Amino acid sequence: ATANTRLVGLEIAYLIRKLQEYRGLQPEDVHLIGHSLGAHTAAYAGERIPGLGRITGLDPAEPYFQGMGPIVRLDPSDATLVDVIHTDGRSVFRLEIPGYGMSHACGHLDFYPNNGKEQPGCALSQEGAATIPLTLIKDGIEEASRVLLACNHIRAIKLFIDSINGKCPYVAHRCPSYQHFLSGNCFKCTSGNCALMGYHASLPITTTRQNVSENDVISGSFSVPVAPQPGKYFLATGRDFPFCQRHYRFTVELAKPKVAEPWVQGHLTAGIFSERGALRNIDLTPKGTARLEHGTTYQVVVTNPHDLGDRIRKVELAWTHDMNVLEPTTLCLFWCNSHLYVKSIQVETMQMPSRE
Repeated sequence: ATANTRLVGLEIAYLIRKLQEYRGLQPEDVHLIGHSLGAHTAAYAGERIPGLGRITGLDPAEPYFQGMGPIVRLDPSDATLVDVIHTDGRSVFRLEIPGYGMSHACGHLDFYPNNGKEQPGCALSQEGAATIPLTLIKDGIEEASRVLLACNHIRAIKLFIDSINGKCPYVAHRCPSYQHFLSGNCFKCTSGNCALMGYHASLPITTTRQNVSENDVISGSFSVPVAPQPGKYFLATGRDFPFCQRHYRFTVELAKPKVAEPWVQGHLTAGIFSERGALRNIDLTPKGTARLEHGTTYQVVVTNPHDLGDRIRKVELAWTHDMNVLEPTTLCLFWCNSHLYVKSIQVETMQMPSRE
């Protein structure tokens, strides 16, 4: 199959030329979408058609392509716009279920939902146990095998489909890494740092000078169209349709009274309330527990499918101290203070680029 990708790409290029010759098709109006090997197949076609409008690579295949030169794989020179969604960038040499997609950037806009490696709901203990029997009955053993072995790999297809007519925009932010993104360091749409993942990636981006909700559509004289800058874009998605999530940044400033310990370890949750509704039991320590130092500021990005808008009226925090008997420094018995002291908390909705 890998060897045939170049041949199939040449056939696609031949078809485009004939449509151009007999029907007046303009190359800039052509949008090729390819999954896995299909992404590289589209690249071979674009290589032969100068001025091809757009190629969307849905988790381009890794084996025989990652680490190779641009002439062998999908790259930005294959079309005017090359946008890529990476969802299965784990190594193909894993002893467990391997990854089939590329982790290396290979387009103008490279999107990495959930860091582009393991997607929510694709763990064997989750989707494997819950949906395999039903899929086997409804769609047969072939489709069930795909869900079991290639859940992460085919998630790129589902995300792209969901982005076409979905009301929730897949807002992604240009950032050095996914960890930087989750820490809230890449949160504002300035200087072309935002892009829409999926079908609408080619559309102009509009932002305002102030924060707005991810659900708001911006128009009028105060809006400023900004083209997304080439680079790696990160976002978080859910485990089921609709996959699109709203992003909220929590900034917790910790106080440091004399009675407080230098640091405490535990689990922090929050509830936020607005005119549009409420979200409860939001996990602010997604790694289970966190060591929080008094006198510092803690920042984290969390996601939820519900849009609460910008007018947050109330925030509630719940703190549970955690002790690990295997780590003596975390023990807090009769002689220490296990309370967490909070000076202030700020909740922001991720700044929203809209479709022009």
